[in-house]
This record gives sequence, structure tokens and C-alpha cells, in this order.
Amino acid sequence: MTRFRQLLCACAVAAVIAAAAASVASAQTFYVNQRGEVGACAKPGKLACLTIKEAIAQAEKTPGPNTIEVEPETGVTTTYKEPIELNSSKDKGLTINGEEPGVIVTAIGKHAVTVGPAAGAVTLSHLRIVTNGATPVRDIGGELTLANDGIEAESANNGIESAAFIGHGSLTILGTEISMESGTTGYAVKAFETPLTMSGVQILTGAAAAAEAGGVYSEKSSLSITNTNVSVVSEGLTPPTPTFGISAGKDSSVALANVRVQQSSSAVGVELEDSPTTANGLTVEMVDPASNVQAVGNQSEAPVAGSSFSHLEVSGTWSGIGMASIAGDLTLSDSRITVNPEHNSPALHYSTLGSGRGLLVQRSVLHAGPSAEPGALRVEEANATLDSSEVLGGKDGVHFEQASGERDALTVAASTVDAGAAGIAADAAGTNGIDAIAKGGPKNAANVSVEGSIVLERQATSVAPGDEANVGCTYSAVPSQSQVAGGGAGAIECAAGASGNTEVNPLSALLAEPFTNYQLSPASSAVNSVPPGAIALPFGLTPSTTDFAGNPRTGDGTDACFANQDKGALELQGHLITCPLPPVKVTPVVTQASKPIAGVLSALTVNPSAFSAAPKGATISRAKTKRKYGAKVSYRDSQAATTTFTVLMPVTGRTQGRSCRKPSKANRHGRRCTLYKALGTFTHADIVGLNSLHFSGRLRGKKLAKGSYRLQAVASNAAGKGAAVSVKFKVK
Repeated sequence: MTRFRQLLCACAVAAVIAAAAASVASAQTFYVNQRGEVGACAKPGKLACLTIKEAIAQAEKTPGPNTIEVEPETGVTTTYKEPIELNSSKDKGLTINGEEPGVIVTAIGKHAVTVGPAAGAVTLSHLRIVTNGATPVRDIGGELTLANDGIEAESANNGIESAAFIGHGSLTILGTEISMESGTTGYAVKAFETPLTMSGVQILTGAAAAAEAGGVYSEKSSLSITNTNVSVVSEGLTPPTPTFGISAGKDSSVALANVRVQQSSSAVGVELEDSPTTANGLTVEMVDPASNVQAVGNQSEAPVAGSSFSHLEVSGTWSGIGMASIAGDLTLSDSRITVNPEHNSPALHYSTLGSGRGLLVQRSVLHAGPSAEPGALRVEEANATLDSSEVLGGKDGVHFEQASGERDALTVAASTVDAGAAGIAADAAGTNGIDAIAKGGPKNAANVSVEGSIVLERQATSVAPGDEANVGCTYSAVPSQSQVAGGGAGAIECAAGASGNTEVNPLSALLAEPFTNYQLSPASSAVNSVPPGAIALPFGLTPSTTDFAGNPRTGDGTDACFANQDKGALELQGHLITCPLPPVKVTPVVTQASKPIAGVLSALTVNPSAFSAAPKGATISRAKTKRKYGAKVSYRDSQAATTTFTVLMPVTGRTQGRSCRKPSKANRHGRRCTLYKALGTFTHADIVGLNSLHFSGRLRGKKLAKGSYRLQAVASNAAGKGAAVSVKFKVK
């Protein structure tokens, strides 16, 4: 080996030894105790530091990440009356850990813990942090983690404060208990422009306070809370200063999972402003009888992304609304909102900003008192869909109102609505199952489609001039109603015996126990009475495959041979229908499809009834914005079908016997009469329920001449043609 190669090998070995030495010199553990072992605390395992501050100074001299183990006296709590200040870039990666229970870090009149932006990621674990007169933990731009600590604030503004520094910083709280004691205000945790993550946290506020602190506040960032309890207590507050249990303002996202909020003050339990939220397992209990605010508020000043709540539970002894949402689209699933039945607040009040699918309620219960006004569910200026849900109580079960030039639809599918007192189909006058209102027009429309549902009370409609409100029922158990629009009321097509509808009375023949639950009687005509395809939700939504209780919608648990489902929110279980035996000859079993049913058209309207024909374009077209041509054709179809529209023009005919015929020698002595001549046809593919199209006033490539006409509609499918319906219109 040459001398040069020997030198290279020696250098390589030296580099390895140096790297190993550097590794040993980094990531050290420093110890702190008060046993009087003075000095040399820079040598872990030898002698300990007397103070945390001294250990931090030593750790900053050693490349990290380092750990400081704070030791209490054996079996005794040990208090370190010194603030922890981490403001140096040399603190990055530092962990300060209470080695055993009983380590207390405290400060009077100042923060017990301060983390600056240069410190980066630091962790405090298993410490009890106590202050009087100042916020215990203050994080400004650091990446702070609190793990299994105990935070106690007395006479402080907030328990934990975190704010970003030029866009940097985060706060993570794991397995920590936060207690806001006497004289505290603000919030247990307050984060501004800082991502906040909490898991396994217990918060108790106002336990012995002269003022009151709230739970969690997050603004202009993101919030994630899991497995956390927030209890806002208002014992002996004079006067109380109500603060939210959880509040998010202008957060880009909020995620809540397995979170419980007990609100004992007169403030909102969970308040979400301009913050799209996903919640799975949120329980809110309102226990202040003097409170009249909403338990959950979801509000926006401008359209935002939609929010979704599953397994939401709201209850309490207060007098406010269960949930008030004035924001974007809202999904509520597998939830129960129950308000105090002794008061008249709705369970859910929903409206939205802008257009969209609006509200979707699936497999949920909205339960209000019998006198709740205007209803147990209040929907304004928005589309709404109920699926496999129960709406109970209220002066109206569902109050559906449009007053801002909107044309919105309410779909009640496979659900049960019982307004007023429970289990009574004929409540006092003025109590309605569904009340559709369009006012402040013209151009407002409140159209309701009831599909495969049970509604115990009569329906109501009211309209202002130029507005439209309709209720149509298919395959539902409802009070039999048929009402023609006019005189300030809209059309109602809910006649028993038509479109698969049945009379809801007597309840004893419909429900097994009318006064206690809404389970169907096995002998009820509502069992297995809704054929496939009869439930069609708007906006591409998929109907629930299970009922409110989670049972399969078809098959009924034991009846796998039958494809129909029951009316209402609950599917009757265990009523077995014997499957047909296969023939003696072994052949493949072919499942027979349900017999097709011809479509039934209703509520055919042309709006406006007099209009100008478009100078060009197709027969079915979009509405013009600058100058309006054509009209909107609206109608309901009980089945998926193809509807053929025929434009008929009145011409002069002569009577021949009892008929009006084209003039000829055979009827030259007949009286004049009006005969309708077919000018042409066009078609539309229908969905079940409400359908609409824009008729341009053109036919066969030409616009219709000025005059009076009649539009005739006939639905047809595999079962054949349905009955013809028609409506008059005029071309100006």
C-alpha cells in the first residue's frame, strides 16, 4: 500500500470516528431536580440542574434535538417558580418532560410558558402549568405540542394562546386537561391564523369563575378536534359573560370527530362562521334554561363550500333552536336534533346563499315541540331534500317558504312527518304537515314532491300574485287532498287512490303504536307498497339503501324475494313473504321485474301563459336574459317516462252528432264549434316527480304565429300511455 493510500484510509477512519463522536454529542438528555446536586448539569447522568432555565441554557449549547427530564421529589409535588422561555433557534426539537406526576411549572403575573417563532418545533409533556394573572401558555409562531399536560389558569384572559408569526406556527394539544378557574375570561384555547389540532383533551371553564371563559376559538386557519370534551360551566356568575363552547371564524376547514360540548351558559354551543365543516360524532347539550340561542350555528356572509354533519346529537333544557344554518349546502345524516318541547323553537332552520342543492337530511330525526313556529323544520330561500327521516312536532311539520325570486323545490322521500301532537292525524286547525309558501313575487316558486312517505296532517299552500306553490304526492300515505290553484292558494295533488297514494287514516290501521312510534302495522297497506324507481331524489342524490334505524330498505331483513319498500321512515322487519318454490325441472331462476306502471301527469303549467315566440333556436331552449322569449313548462310525472307534447291550434268546425268535426257536406247544417288542429309535437324525458323545460314558442323550425293555443301532454313508458292533460297558452 502506498503512503498516499494509507493517508486516505486514515482520513476515512478519522471521519467515521468524528461522526460517531458528533452523534454522541447530540440529542442529549438533561436532568432537573431540587436535591441540591449543584453544577455540572451539562453532563447528563452525572449531576442534575437545579432549575429548568439552567437546563435550557445547557441544552442550547448542544446540537439537538435534546430532552430535559424534570424530576419531582419522590411522592411529592415539586413546584418550579420560573417561566419557561423558548425563543432561540437553538431550542428546535427540544422536549421538556415531567418524568413523574407532580411537576408544577408556575408564574405569577406572567406567562408560565412562552414559545417564539425561532424555536420551531418544541414539546412540553406531563407538566402541570399553573398561572395567576396571565395566560399559562403563549405561542407566537412556534410549532408547539402539548402532550398529557395539565393547564390551570386563574384570573387569566385565555388558557392557551397561539398566533402565527409571518405565516409560521402551529399548535397541537394531545391528552391534556385545561381548567379555567376563578376570574378567567376569553377561551381555554385561542388560536389566530394558527393551525390548531386537538385530541383527547378535557376542557372545564368557569368552574369557580367570577367571569366566564369559553372553550375553543379558532380564526383564519384550520381546526381539527377529536375525542374531546368541552364543558362551559356558569356556576354563580354575576353577571354571566357568555362565551361559545367551540367557535371557528373564517377557517379554511373545520373537522370535528367524537366531540362533546356541554354549554351551561347562555351562549351558542358550537358557532361556525364562514368555516366549511365536517363533523362526525358531535354532541351538544344546552343546559341553561334561560338561554334562547341556537345550539349549533353555521353561518356565512358569502357563499362557502358546503358542510356535513353526521351523528350530530343536540338536546337540552334551553329554549333556542337546535341548529341554525345560513350558509352553503348542508348535509345532515344519522343525526338527532331535539329541542325543548315546552318552547316553540324549530329543531332546524335552514337557508342558503346562492343556488345549489341546499339541504339534505338522511336517516335523521328533527323533533320540536307541538307549538314550534313556524315549524319543526324551517326552510327559506333554498332547495331541501328529506330522505328516510322523521320530522316531528311544530305548527307545521315542514315550513317551506320562498320570497326572494327563487324557484326552489322540497323533496320529502321515504320519510315520516307528524306535526303538532304526536300520533294524531287531525290536529287543531292551522297545523299542517307541509306548508309551501311563495310570496313577494313575482317569479317565486315553492314546489313540493312527497314520495313514498307518511304525512299525518293535511298540506297547505299559499301564493302571492305571480308566484307558484304546489304539493304533489306519489306512493304516500297522506290525508286525501286535491286542490286547484287559485284564490291565493297553490295546487295540491295528494288524492288517495291516485298515483299510488293511500289515505293516512285511520292511524290504528297504519301504525302499530300511533302514540309512541311510527313503526308500521304488519297489516298496513303501506307495507311493500313503494315500487322500485318511485323514489327519485334531485341533484343526482342517491336514495338511502337503509331506513332511519339502519335496516335494509328492500328485503325487509327476511323478505329477500320482494323488491318494494315500505312507506315512511321505518321499514317493517320480519314480515316474511314465502319465496316461490322452483319448478321440479332444474332451470335457472329468473327474478321477475316489477310490472311497469304507466305515468300519471299532473300540475301542468305554462308560465307565463302569454309570451313572445323566439325568433330563432330550438323548440326546447334556454330562457333568454335580455329579452324573454318562450315560457317555462312545469309538470309532475309519477313515473320515469317520455312525455309527448302536442301544440294544438283552435280552428272552426261543425257539430256532427255529439262531436265537433271538420266542415264537410255531411255536417253543412251543423252549428259552428271549436276544433283543435295538431301543429306538431316535441318530447321530454321525465324523471319521477317535478319536471320542467323551457318552450321557445317555435315548432318545426318556425315560430308560432300570434294567437291562442293549447299544449297537450301524454306520458308513455313500457306500461303504455297515460291520460292526456292540457293547458292553454297565448303567443303575443
